Amino acid sequence: MELYLVRHGQSQANANHIMQGAKIDQPLTDKGRMQANETKEKLSGIQFDKIFVSPLKRASETAEIIVGSQVTVTFDPRLVEFDYGKWDGQRIEDLVANYPEYFKNASNFKNSWRVSGGETYEKAQKRLSNFMNSLGLDNNDQVLVVSHGMTIKLWLALLLNTNNPERIAEPENAGYTHFSFYHGIPILKAYSK
Repeated sequence: MELYLVRHGQSQANANHIMQGAKIDQPLTDKGRMQANETKEKLSGIQFDKIFVSPLKRASETAEIIVGSQVTVTFDPRLVEFDYGKWDGQRIEDLVANYPEYFKNASNFKNSWRVSGGETYEKAQKRLSNFMNSLGLDNNDQVLVVSHGMTIKLWLALLLNTNNPERIAEPENAGYTHFSFYHGIPILKAYSK
């Protein structure tokens, strides 16, 4: 299987430096639509067999730009963004000022759920693992997934078998990450292109 993970284009919350998790559902900006069109060009030579998309607006808009409205996509709630709990919708600079222990030392962020009431890394990775198992890795499918930044970071940590997703840079808006699976073993071919 060839798996392409695409982060949505810039959303209004991204542009306004708002923490945007599973509860924030804002559309793309003009820049976000331009980014999605650039990714459409980069992936134009690939015929996708299956397309899965987070049901949040920013992801569904990005997917429609990349593959068009005539292509069937499957919306899957397991692909939504990480849930930041009560931090969703707050200005990032305010969160950094109020909770520096979680933002200035990235390795502490995994414990932020204790304060935010949001999701744990383990819970998010469990839903992503469940999604991966439903795909079946030993096939020749070209699979496109349009999802979100933190979700993709946690997915990479899972696929690369690392316990430190904070060491993985957040993918660029509308950037794609490409994995090939060889006998079920993930091989990273491109990150945030």
